[in-house]
Amino acid sequence: MSQNLVALAQGLRRILASNPNDFAALLELGQLLLHTGNLEEVLSLADRAAALNPGHGIPFSLQAMAILRQRFGPPPPPKPIQPGSAISMRTLGANGRFGNQLLQYAFLKLYARQHNLVAQSYDWMGRDLFGCDDPFPGGNFPSLDESKVDLFAALNGGASVHANHDLIGYFCRHTAQWQDRASAFRTLFQPRPLVQGWLQPAMADLATRGRTLVALHIRRGDFGQGQFWIAPAEWYMRWLESIWNGLDAPVLYIASDDPWVAAEFSAFNPVDAQMLGAGRLDFYLDHHVLSQARHLAISNSTFSFTAAMLNETAQEFVRPDARLQALVPFEPWNAEVLLSI
Repeated sequence: MSQNLVALAQGLRRILASNPNDFAALLELGQLLLHTGNLEEVLSLADRAAALNPGHGIPFSLQAMAILRQRFGPPPPPKPIQPGSAISMRTLGANGRFGNQLLQYAFLKLYARQHNLVAQSYDWMGRDLFGCDDPFPGGNFPSLDESKVDLFAALNGGASVHANHDLIGYFCRHTAQWQDRASAFRTLFQPRPLVQGWLQPAMADLATRGRTLVALHIRRGDFGQGQFWIAPAEWYMRWLESIWNGLDAPVLYIASDDPWVAAEFSAFNPVDAQMLGAGRLDFYLDHHVLSQARHLAISNSTFSFTAAMLNETAQEFVRPDARLQALVPFEPWNAEVLLSI
């Protein structure tokens, strides 16, 4: 670490010594130390920040990158800056958590591909999971916010191309606006060989428990209103009861941010990430299993919706509908990503 960075780290430690709950200082020091190899300290800082603001994207990103690098080592290095016009996304890793980041990265890459631009982004967990090696942003392009410009129209040739800008947004529009890019989207998020090797034993264990994989995502860590409403477990239970006896040796997998939810489905003998040895990489095993299920019930969440977008084998996709008070069928590539009450 250079002398300037050492001095910056020392200054941040002094701030935290006098105010251990300084959220900005926790994040800045964690981001500074991420590339020094001191991953245990990064994880400690990120955990403290996450406890202060559980829904914030950056603590989650720091946690995930520290855990992934402890398990798999450093990600591929970024490519050098390439000549030609570019498009960047400096906020990738900060605007929301895993599902949001997949949508944002996909838009960046597919927009760049469509218009022959170089995609640039800072460090994010996709480098660890999928081997992304895009160059880091080389300059401060002017910002271009999706709330001000119809960037999906620009993606699809219905508006001006915006080169040499920095994209800002969540890109959670109706998935028909991605047009025929399902295959290209899925190609972006194939686990790199080290990660695939980690997934294989868990998936093999799951396969020994049944022949038909049924997966639920039940998210309970949201605010409970607007686009962040929480569907009750009873809706999922009714759906399971309606299909279970007609399936060939079904096995139920439950992905949830609530470690106690599996007990509510004990009649179906469910499996979760901890039973398969995922540890603190449970979020990625959850997402991968959801993307492989033959029958998938998601929550009102970008996490499980993006898993549905990646899923090429499911016979059935269902999601909660607040109006009908039940799970209803949907098509991942022709639906709203989030539904409001």
